[in-house]
Amino acid sequence: MSKKLQISAPDEQDLYATALNTINLASKIPFVRVDRNEFLKEQFQESPYLEEILKLGPQAVFSQATLRKHAKKIVASNTTKTAAVSFASGIPSNILMMIPAGAADVVQYFGFAMRMAQQISYLYGEDELFEPNGASGLSDEAKIRVMAYLGGMFGAAGAAALIANTSQKVGAKIGKKVAAKALTKTFWYPVLKKTGTMLGAEVTKKTVEKTITKAVPVLGGAVSGGIAWASFRPMGTRLINVFERQLNGEFDDIDELSPEFADKLEDDPAEPSVIDGEVIDE
Repeated sequence: MSKKLQISAPDEQDLYATALNTINLASKIPFVRVDRNEFLKEQFQESPYLEEILKLGPQAVFSQATLRKHAKKIVASNTTKTAAVSFASGIPSNILMMIPAGAADVVQYFGFAMRMAQQISYLYGEDELFEPNGASGLSDEAKIRVMAYLGGMFGAAGAAALIANTSQKVGAKIGKKVAAKALTKTFWYPVLKKTGTMLGAEVTKKTVEKTITKAVPVLGGAVSGGIAWASFRPMGTRLINVFERQLNGEFDDIDELSPEFADKLEDDPAEPSVIDGEVIDE
């Protein structure tokens, strides 16, 4: 009697690790990094309030209507560029060697998404995402912010509130509280895990899509560009909407865990931590 081969679906921890690993790899692509000050100078070079914009953020100077106008232009520009670019062409060879075969296009896709997310976030008052010392990678705190941004772009449940609670400027009070604690001691850790799991599923889905489109080179290129065109505009719009809701104070009422319960979470050995996409048993 023959036995059927069973292939198990990835579990939540695997998907979460996939999301973090993709973010980590994408962050090493040179074009992904957006310098906040240079970006804002380019956007508002003719404004007489440039000094205030750089110091306080555009959200402190302009109306929401003006911010949205600039944000929509950014989304349109990124959508056009992403659809036109040949995927994987912008990834340096030393990074390509770190990426499994067939996954380079997906890593670059998420790199484009991270670039657009930074630009939108800077319009709405967020601080620099990458470390200012020239390091190419992201800090652990920045990876959490990226996961929140991407979750918001893909419509992950709870990601909008997660963005507000990891915010560096608009939600400064809450953001500093989160940053000062071990992640497992925050109310939002389960939301982060769910967001990461959802993103990991998206990475897996898009890896399959790219593999299929590459099977027919000419048609595959058209399909790949079409997928980017169809997805980037709504992704950007969702993130714009999240930051507008944040400016309107929709996420100001935050529930915090009691110190006793948070300590129990910290001491629970059943929950592994994930660093750069690798599961580390504690």
